[in-house]
Amino acid sequence: MNYEELLSARDSEKNNFNQLMLGKISKREVDGKYINVVDIKKELTDNILFSEYLNNELKAVSSIKSSHQLKYIIGGSDVNQPTGMALVVERGVFNSLEQILFENPSLVARRHFVDDLVSKAFAAAKDLHQQGIYHVCFAPKNILLRKGDSQLLLLNHGSFYKDLTDLSVLYPDDMANFIAPEVLAHGTIDERTDVYSLGKLIEHLYSKSSMPFFVKRVVKKATKEDPYDRYATVEDMEKALSRLRSTRSSLSMLAVASVAALCIVGAYFSYVPEQNEMEYVKPAPAAPEEDIIEEGINPLTELGIRAGDSSIVLTEEQKKKMAEYEKKSEEIFRRRFEREADRIISKVYNKNTMAASESKFMAASQKAMEELNSAQEEIASQTAMPSAKSRLIASQIIDKITNAKKKEIK
Repeated sequence: MNYEELLSARDSEKNNFNQLMLGKISKREVDGKYINVVDIKKELTDNILFSEYLNNELKAVSSIKSSHQLKYIIGGSDVNQPTGMALVVERGVFNSLEQILFENPSLVARRHFVDDLVSKAFAAAKDLHQQGIYHVCFAPKNILLRKGDSQLLLLNHGSFYKDLTDLSVLYPDDMANFIAPEVLAHGTIDERTDVYSLGKLIEHLYSKSSMPFFVKRVVKKATKEDPYDRYATVEDMEKALSRLRSTRSSLSMLAVASVAALCIVGAYFSYVPEQNEMEYVKPAPAAPEEDIIEEGINPLTELGIRAGDSSIVLTEEQKKKMAEYEKKSEEIFRRRFEREADRIISKVYNKNTMAASESKFMAASQKAMEELNSAQEEIASQTAMPSAKSRLIASQIIDKITNAKKKEIK
């Protein structure tokens, strides 16, 4: 193919982008001003019923109060082609979605582009449905975006032309894929018809990239062959998409939270010295609260025995008292360490820290690990808790708090 042929092919493709449902849209100079004109296909103007359908649509569209509806009038002889009919569309610069995606296909990978576009398409469809109008064809070729603010705009609507004998004139092959089966079979047109077309639009937007699983579920139901297997309304489809997106976000946050919990608990165990296995005995029911200062308690001191004095032999009464003091010492350790652990873990286990960079997250986790170990040792020394036992209790408390944080995030 030579250079001239390449240019010709390019220009031919550009002209194809301007083909809307009723005809080609272009700029035309009239009385020194440029206006938007749609030259209606000759195959349509030859149909004696088409003018009636067009006038019915014009009457309905003139009363639609929607930011997504383009207004137009039927043009006179100054804008009509010698052998055809034309529509004069409101002023502005519009490009079809198909053309925009062709010229800049990377748009679909931009953050929020697809979500914003689909949200606008839902809004446009709901505005029409309030008037009992159905667009029928949400093909990229039949959707216009205004230059400047990228507002999604619709011109003509398929439900006004449902009684045309040959619908292939309205919907050629490149549009037919976006049309619900019942339309081409001259069946009932309702909200489910637009649900199907919107599903096909979303499917097209993800044709060059991986479609998220929750979007795939919505599209699969929206594009069922049987209309009654689809969403009943566009609003139901929009709610399902929003609900599944929220569920996905919650699961992602829970996954991040679980990783954070494993990092903290794993780091804690890797930091403290290895200990021998010991049988854990479930603590006895909590005794009534006593007026004991929680800054520290030493069972030997409470019995009047000096620390390090190995010559003392405890009596049965002293042994009983010793057990009571040890139990109270453990309770005090649990309460104090639980408060400290909750404070320390909360520094890492929050949205800001988990959304930060990996290096910042790891630094925060390392710092939390050191603080947990330091708190365990300090509180154990103040409460005369054996090192091995205090580490075991500390690990249980850390595990309990991280599980609680998971539930909070969920």
